[in-house]
Amino acid sequence: MNRHARYALLTPLLVSAVAMPSTLARAAAASAPAAVPQATCALVAAPNTNPQEFDLTLTGFRANQSVRITGPEKFTLTTDGAGAATNEDVTKGTYNATVQGNNQGKKTITCTKPARTATTAVHVTDVDVSAPATSPEVDCSVAQSVTFTGKISGTGTGDVDLAWTGSNSKTSSPTVKFAAPNTAATPFTVKSTPRSAPSTNPPQVFAQLNAGKASDSATFKLKCKAGT
Repeated sequence: MNRHARYALLTPLLVSAVAMPSTLARAAAASAPAAVPQATCALVAAPNTNPQEFDLTLTGFRANQSVRITGPEKFTLTTDGAGAATNEDVTKGTYNATVQGNNQGKKTITCTKPARTATTAVHVTDVDVSAPATSPEVDCSVAQSVTFTGKISGTGTGDVDLAWTGSNSKTSSPTVKFAAPNTAATPFTVKSTPRSAPSTNPPQVFAQLNAGKASDSATFKLKCKAGT
């Protein structure tokens, strides 16, 4: 075999040797777990929820990635084009997020939880109930809805159980998150009793609010349209 023939045989081998590192690098990248270093999972307190709800959020994952969540609840989330996803109103607790690579390798991260906040016991010192400030003329021959509002005063932070009672045996027992010095109570609506005849007294309704040992009440008299 002459020298030129040997060179011709060696050339494909050299090309293959150069190509192999790049090919191996691509294969290794494809087989790595799909998560990226900045991927995070967090259990967060949902705003404006009473009682408090919690959402589980994913950020920093790959787009359209399937992520298995395990913990007090088990479910799978698929991220959006930005690598994020949210599941609302989940049970509070410790969760893990797991993603799977092309070679069946897995990567699991622990979801962070909201920081604990210092609270002091609630002591309700006063309750105020207010009837509607205005009284437009209404048809008193039919039942009318009247909404009362309330305010709780005291010290500390935490949940407070309320007890509303009102006309026609109406009751309500909401819970509010109290923050000193005062917090609005959940509004309370009652219905009036229809007036039997225009010559009788205008209907009157009442509401009472109890919070702990504090209590207050208010009444409201309807202003009737003529002939009702």
